[in-house]
Amino acid sequence: MGFKHSPSRGARRGLALCAAVGVLGLGGPMAPALAQQVGPPDLDPSKVAGSSLSQQNFPQKQGCMNGSPGSTIPEKPWSQLVLGYERAHQLGLTGAGSKVAVIDTGVNADQPKLGSGGVESGGTAIPDGRGTNDCDGHGTIVAGIIGADPDPTGETGYVGVAPDATILSIRQTSNLFVDDQTNATVGTTETMAQAINMAVDRGAKVINISQSSCQPVAQASQYGNWGNQMLHNAVKRAYNRNVVVVAAAGNVGGNCQKNSPGSPSTAVLPAWFDDEVLTVASLNQQGAPSEFTVPGPWVDVAAPGENLIAIDPGQRGDGLVSQIAEGEQGQMGPIQGTSFAAPYVSGLALLIQQKHPELSAGQVMDRIKTTALHPGGVNGRNDIVGYGMIDPMAALQDVVPAEHGKQEPPKKPTHLAADALQQKDFPAIIVAIGGAGAGIAGIVFTAFLANAVRNVRARARQNR
Repeated sequence: MGFKHSPSRGARRGLALCAAVGVLGLGGPMAPALAQQVGPPDLDPSKVAGSSLSQQNFPQKQGCMNGSPGSTIPEKPWSQLVLGYERAHQLGLTGAGSKVAVIDTGVNADQPKLGSGGVESGGTAIPDGRGTNDCDGHGTIVAGIIGADPDPTGETGYVGVAPDATILSIRQTSNLFVDDQTNATVGTTETMAQAINMAVDRGAKVINISQSSCQPVAQASQYGNWGNQMLHNAVKRAYNRNVVVVAAAGNVGGNCQKNSPGSPSTAVLPAWFDDEVLTVASLNQQGAPSEFTVPGPWVDVAAPGENLIAIDPGQRGDGLVSQIAEGEQGQMGPIQGTSFAAPYVSGLALLIQQKHPELSAGQVMDRIKTTALHPGGVNGRNDIVGYGMIDPMAALQDVVPAEHGKQEPPKKPTHLAADALQQKDFPAIIVAIGGAGAGIAGIVFTAFLANAVRNVRARARQNR
């Protein structure tokens, strides 16, 4: 059972990328209908994946994506303006000294905008070599959102969330290497588990997984698939080692069906393992949920995921792009997907760890959720965007009440001024009563005086 892209076969020569923008669905036979449950079954600790990637010798069906040298976009991305993470850079928070694992299609290390923190080659499930090679282009876009260097010319203002972080590229999947018999592509839940274990062992503090394995809830709940169990054990191990695992919520298409809020029928892995994974949905420029984002009770937060600007993901690319070629005919389309919302959250996790190295993985995740811009819904969350769009500067503040075991103060109801009197403020009460008594005495005296004047005038008229 392998990771499989949506029906589009993906990257073409030139600037090409899969139409599913890297949201990978796990194909496989439908399991018999069972009673559904929201969360995964209990862990089986015996199903542990190794920490070296198994390679699948599938032939390469298409050529690698080529870049467009010299391309540029002379404007700052809307996502960057909305999130405002450059203010953290001004405070010296740039992800320096941290390592983030990008488990994806690889990363083109020769992209000059990834030079500051550097790209470190991890393992590869693809037999053509290094983790620092990306034929699909998907992993390079993800890496750029996390760690692109600032534009030295100042022309575009483009910069990654954590530009000084080191990228550990683990090339776990590709849409271009396809088995002739089964039509499966490289990558399984087992190799994903292996990649997570490898990232932990290589010192990553954050792991970005912009891939999704979509399965019917009944099938995922059975846990008969060893790969699923290995994947759950791997994210649990990472969490226990204080490594923050960030995953995309998944895009609608192929095996990824759009869940009804509160009643999911499709499980999205690894987001399904909600206690140990921070899951990210996509928002558009208007702040509304993207039509393609997959809802679920495991969704934690949201980030920009439509009409993005990215570093050129093609080989020998050196600039920025706002569109990529997609689909069978290679037509141009916007850069979008929950795949590209997730790395904004991964970058934020790196900045939080830099400022607060004492925090556990769970505390970092809670900070991001607690400080998000909460939507309407019970307890400020819903199944579509979780706790809402991330707010980097709020998450980086010094104190978050939840970390200190305190309840957040309830919002004060709006009262009329007459209901604003504080109790047990006796001097204020005495002054108020005294003032009221003086007012009443004045009214009585005025009435008495007016009556006396009228009586005098009446007697004067009678004596005439």
